[in-house]
Amino acid sequence: MPIDRVLDEVACPGCGRRHPLRVDGPMLESGLLTQCLVCGLDRFYTQKDFNKKLGIGLFAAAALLSVPTWGLSLLGATILDYGLSKTLGDVTICYRCLVQYRGFRPGPGHGPFDLHVAEAIGNEPYAV
Repeated sequence: MPIDRVLDEVACPGCGRRHPLRVDGPMLESGLLTQCLVCGLDRFYTQKDFNKKLGIGLFAAAALLSVPTWGLSLLGATILDYGLSKTLGDVTICYRCLVQYRGFRPGPGHGPFDLHVAEAIGNEPYAV
């Protein structure tokens, strides 16, 4: 899909590097994410919108507390994880540049992370 226009640049909050935003008209009108606004790739995956480090920390703390609580802390962490997975929304992530999108409708081809796709895209030449 050709890019209709390049909007203003946006700075990455992590590294501070500036990137132009590439937007096509139909994507703005429909709210359907069809290509990355930063790199232009059309391959995305979805995952729950939750901080991975916090999730690992919760289960690590539950594992440490499992002996004195007779495993009830692990049960509690599992119930909390299940509840969060049902209530939290999804975030769509670009395979190439790992930009996270919220507020767009994911496309029909956006599914869970696929290592084969990630490796294939990682071997492609890339220039922003």
